[in-house]
This record gives sequence, structure tokens and C-alpha cells, in this order.
Amino acid sequence: MPVEHMVDEKTGIMRVRRWGEITTHDEEAALKRRNKDPLVVPNIPVIVDCREVDPPETTEVVQYIANQVTALAADLDCGPVAIVVSSDVEYGMARMYMALTHLKHPNTMVFRSNDNALKWLRKQIQKTYSNNPDS
Repeated sequence: MPVEHMVDEKTGIMRVRRWGEITTHDEEAALKRRNKDPLVVPNIPVIVDCREVDPPETTEVVQYIANQVTALAADLDCGPVAIVVSSDVEYGMARMYMALTHLKHPNTMVFRSNDNALKWLRKQIQKTYSNNPDS
């Protein structure tokens, strides 16, 4: 399967790795695996490594993928999402994805480096805890 996830129990961050050409079937299978994982909890921060994904060919495909992934993210009820890409094309596609999903999931950012993505994600986690007096 070209989509896999792992939850780092120490940090509470879910890492998703995506590679190759990803189909709707792959997305649905990955969602089912995440839904069964007891470590995947509501508002979990997520870093998505898309550096090995075959980019979509048209904006229509990006729109379709954005709709599918937004629905999956809503079902997962995740927290902040950092997307890591490697090329200009992937960066543009990911920014388009961000624009298409902004209303339903505004706490998403795109990065070219894993380190910068993790720094941003950690800041988002700190903001959540500092704004929540029960934490």
C-alpha cells in the first residue's frame, strides 16, 4: 500500500508516508487502518511526507484528491497537518490543496523540509496546550 502511518508515542505525532501513484482505494484502506489504530486519537497532529508521491496531472485531479482527503481528514478528526513535499510542482499542488480545504481544515501548512514541518507542528501543539488550561 502506498500510504502508511505510524504514531510516535513519545511526541503524539502521527507520521504518514505516501509514495507512488495513490488511488481512492489506497486512501480508503489507509483510513480503515488508521481508524483501527488505538494510538490515532481526535486532534492528533499529523506530518504527511509526500516527497515520493507521483504528482496529479491536472487541477481537476487535485480538486478530486482535495475533496477525498478533506473527507478523510474530517473523519479522522485530526489536528494540525504539516505536508512535506520536494518539488516545485508538488509544492504548488499542495498549496492548491490547502486553498481547497481551508474552510474545513484551516490548520494545514506545506513545507519543503521535514525539519521545518516538525518545528511548525510543535509550535501548533504548544499553542493548543497553552490555550487549554485543563492540559
